[in-house]
Amino acid sequence: MSSENNVCLKVQVQPKAREQKIQKTGEKEYTVRVLSPPSEGKANKEVIAVLASYFHIPPSRVKILKGKKSRQKIVVLEVGV
Repeated sequence: MSSENNVCLKVQVQPKAREQKIQKTGEKEYTVRVLSPPSEGKANKEVIAVLASYFHIPPSRVKILKGKKSRQKIVVLEVGV
């Protein structure tokens, strides 16, 4: 992963939401609502899928850098490769 091709985002996750939704809350800050519960990494997998779809990149290029067990996450997007 080359750093000039990476974008770091602050992501606030709301698991078990009524609908799947992304809301931009700042320059590089987003709230992501997912349907999955936070157990067994299900919400994290859905967050990755939702962000990949939103930014039109493959899920393999979305990584949770910090906060795998927290609602506040730092997510890295590998873009422009």
